[in-house]
Amino acid sequence: MLTFTTLNAIGFCSIENLHLQLNTNCTVLIKATNGKGKSSILSSLVWALYGKNLKGVSNVNTWESVRPKGYLGTLVELYFQKDSHLFKIIRCQKYKGILDDGAKGNDRLIFLKDNELVNVKGKNQIQDEICKEVGLSYTLFMNSIMFGQGIKRLIQESNSDKKKIFEEVFDLEFLNLAKGIALQDKNNLISQINEVEHESQMLKKELEANKEAYFDMRDREKSFKQKIKEERRELKQDREKLTKLLIEKQKQIKDEVDASLQIKIKKQNELILDLRSKIKDAKNLSNVPLKKVIKELVIQLEAGHYKRALRDAKSIYKAFSDLDKYDKEYQEALERLEELSSVNDRYKKLKSDCDDIASDIASIDEDLAKLKQEKLKVMSPKYKQKLKEIRKNLRKVDEDFHNKELELENYNWLINDPLGNNGIKAYLFDSSLEFLNKCLDKYSEVLGFRIEFNIDLGTARKEFVTLIERDGMIIDYDELSGGEKQLVCVAMAFAMNEALTASKGINLVFLDEVFESLSSDNIEIVTSLIRYIFKEKTLFLITHLDSLPLGNTKILQVEKTQGLSRYQLL
Repeated sequence: MLTFTTLNAIGFCSIENLHLQLNTNCTVLIKATNGKGKSSILSSLVWALYGKNLKGVSNVNTWESVRPKGYLGTLVELYFQKDSHLFKIIRCQKYKGILDDGAKGNDRLIFLKDNELVNVKGKNQIQDEICKEVGLSYTLFMNSIMFGQGIKRLIQESNSDKKKIFEEVFDLEFLNLAKGIALQDKNNLISQINEVEHESQMLKKELEANKEAYFDMRDREKSFKQKIKEERRELKQDREKLTKLLIEKQKQIKDEVDASLQIKIKKQNELILDLRSKIKDAKNLSNVPLKKVIKELVIQLEAGHYKRALRDAKSIYKAFSDLDKYDKEYQEALERLEELSSVNDRYKKLKSDCDDIASDIASIDEDLAKLKQEKLKVMSPKYKQKLKEIRKNLRKVDEDFHNKELELENYNWLINDPLGNNGIKAYLFDSSLEFLNKCLDKYSEVLGFRIEFNIDLGTARKEFVTLIERDGMIIDYDELSGGEKQLVCVAMAFAMNEALTASKGINLVFLDEVFESLSSDNIEIVTSLIRYIFKEKTLFLITHLDSLPLGNTKILQVEKTQGLSRYQLL
């Protein structure tokens, strides 16, 4: 239940100071001539709620020339209650006074809930909070709570604006909320799809680049492997040759040189040394002068030492004989030593050759091992594995892209069909309008004609249609007279008020010159409707008529002195 309780206005248009109770549960007649400031009351309330007046203008026309002493600017306060919560709106324009929070009013907007400031920044955000709590848009308020002069009526609104109004009246805004959420989710999904598509394109480019690199590397490796194969073949051939040569050399060593070669060379040197000693001794004996030898032999013979002389003679003879023998053996020994030295040199050469050949073979074996390692280090398997991983990732991304596209199709269906204007909303409108038409049908006995408001489900745009029937004939709205059009608009506004009261609950109605341009008969018709519909509400009725059979009425007297409007409830 939405109950407006109090309206305070200072310096709004021509209003000097207004304090008005809005929950009197009676009809308040506001009577005065034109220009006194009657409509300013309605306008100040609308301005407090929405920041714009009856004509949709946000800036308030204040006194230009006549300003009372102590004029501080424009201030409007509106109090209302919803469910168990109390609310207060304070809206200012160039207000120099101090507000509840201790700061100057200036052009501020303050919204309190249960005496606590609604903690949002900026007028737009505060206005959103006010509309959220009130639950009524400006357009809906003007077509159901306020019937003012020059206000665009429901029947004159565009089809889209009618939809917005009825969405509020019948609490169908949740469909717009659901659609908004779905649209946001759809946009997020589209953003994700774009990201996934970009990722897919990048992976495809990477795949192509790696495929090219893979085939290039594979060709290079093929050539490389062939080169390695040839090098291995050549190295193996060289190894075979060297191995054969090594075997031959080793055989030569075995054939020509035995293991005791060094021992033989040592013994031969010892033999030479011994022969040299013997030759020296023989030479020493052979070098004794012959005269001396003969003299010694003669002496021995004369002395009768025949055996000694014989022995010495034999010894000398043997020395001469051995000298030749030793010389010959010595020469033979030298020749043998030379031969052994030559064999030893050849052995060393063969051994060196064998070592060199073995080294070459080892080098070849090392090269063969390196070639084997090079063969194992080929890059194409790595590229092949990378290609496999990229393809795997691409399949995953493409699958994700496909799933998201299916999800997007679901969102498109949800937004365009069930949540679209032609979906659930249209059928809910059709069923919800039944209440509105019941109200209009009740009015038909008083109006003298029947009004029915429907939505055409057979058209693509689901247009709202107003049917006016009189004496069994359908009449177009544009064919009606000015007074009849006024009656239709009044009836539509009253039915909207009833629908809004049933949906949201509200205690307040403003009617500004609702009887204007109506005949006496039509005035009676509208009066009857007012008595019937608004008997339990606070009704503010601006009229020039002197007497109206409404009952339970009060009069708000309006006077204007020196350009300032003053009000007194009688």
